[in-house]
Amino acid sequence: MASKNNPTLNATVRAESGKGVARKLRAQGLIPAICYGSTTDNVSLAMDPAEFDKIMDTKLQINSVFNIALDNGTTIENVMLRDYQFDPIRRVVIHADLVAVDMDVPVEVKVPIEPTGRAKGVRMGGRLRIIQPDVKVAARPGDIPEAIVIDVTELAPEGAIMAGELSYPEGVEPAFKMDYALIRIQMPRKKVTKEEDAKAKKAKKAS
Repeated sequence: MASKNNPTLNATVRAESGKGVARKLRAQGLIPAICYGSTTDNVSLAMDPAEFDKIMDTKLQINSVFNIALDNGTTIENVMLRDYQFDPIRRVVIHADLVAVDMDVPVEVKVPIEPTGRAKGVRMGGRLRIIQPDVKVAARPGDIPEAIVIDVTELAPEGAIMAGELSYPEGVEPAFKMDYALIRIQMPRKKVTKEEDAKAKKAKKAS
């Protein structure tokens, strides 16, 4: 499948690899990365954080498909972010694993959920709690949705929506082995008065 409409990330091929090289690249303000896949040889790269952030700053975010223009004049097409390491203190990506994908072959990714509507349980005083913010799916790279929309209008007090209950878009299939809760309505705990507490203790003694 043609990839000319993909955004392009410029990157430098690095001949050396290893922890020491990676530390030097980070000290220079660059992101060490590796790109691999069935359609390309393993290539060690150095990326500009600003360019990388721009590629990820789309509606698909980490599920974006892009091309990599290398400084040796070649291009790696149809690339996705497979994994990354994040420094929580400096709040920057410190390493990225990239994979060249076949646009006709499904990949497994996590897609964010997007609740819509005002749940019945919320209208009755409860709180909508997001237990899991995304769901694992399998889809061809070009069919990956920006989000899975979930209508929560009829969700009752203490009710939950499971990943297996969702309506998935065409071309998108669930890719998890065990079902799990995504959203739940949590009701406030009932406050027990001193009088109610005394009655409960009295009833317990009587029994």
